[in-house]
Amino acid sequence: MKSHVFLLFFIGSVLGHDGNHQSLNPYISPGLQIGYNTNKGLSISYQITIGIGFKIGLHFEDTFPLFLGRTFGVRRNYEKGKPVIKYQYFDTQLSFMLAGFGRGKLINSKGETFKKHKYWIGGFGLLTYDKVFFGNDIEKQYGFFGVAPIPLFLPK
Repeated sequence: MKSHVFLLFFIGSVLGHDGNHQSLNPYISPGLQIGYNTNKGLSISYQITIGIGFKIGLHFEDTFPLFLGRTFGVRRNYEKGKPVIKYQYFDTQLSFMLAGFGRGKLINSKGETFKKHKYWIGGFGLLTYDKVFFGNDIEKQYGFFGVAPIPLFLPK
């Protein structure tokens, strides 16, 4: 138990808050999504987002942070009785602390691209809604996303 307390004290000392906040905060965020689409199939996605957070004001508490990111990922759709379909995707996203949206493309194994829109609410656990435009067909997906934003500190 003493070693855990010491470890927490050490981490707090190294990453402690000095009262100053930068107006630009880069981050990287891995994520994993489990979803269910309108074709009655399960999908699993994993992604990495590289982005930057913006804030205005002297203190973080006084601001409404805005995050802009670029996401790269892979999605696998599992439909009963059919082979697994794999897609790569990328999108640009904008979030306002606990909600956001993104626009991008889904790419199949043949190189065909399809528009993709995504929306979410939440913090580290996100409820998600995706729309993929396969020509005239729109596939809707509902899911849960776990993310782990990791700040990349800039020198002051």
